[in-house]
Amino acid sequence: MRTVFVVAFAVAGCYPQTAPAPGALSANAVTWASTRWPSVTATSLATGHDLFVAKCNGCHGYPDLGTIADDRWPDIVKTMGRKSHLAADESDAVLHFVLAARSEQASR
Repeated sequence: MRTVFVVAFAVAGCYPQTAPAPGALSANAVTWASTRWPSVTATSLATGHDLFVAKCNGCHGYPDLGTIADDRWPDIVKTMGRKSHLAADESDAVLHFVLAARSEQASR
């Protein structure tokens, strides 16, 4: 019984905080993202948002985007994208959406 408690506590301590699903990006966030990644468009960011909302709570709650550093997101999206059966371009769209949403949160 003690082992189960220790494992559950360790997993809970490592799992990111959850938050409501993020909303669509503002025009400023879209501009920021398209400046950072020239191939990113409002449409690709909307696709990333829609995939995030549709897939990222299938097995767990939506992660609080602000609690995970930018440099960790590429590996997280790669791993979770595989588990969610996303194509590479879909994972890229999710990653760009997440990073743009984080930049928007930071500017508030």
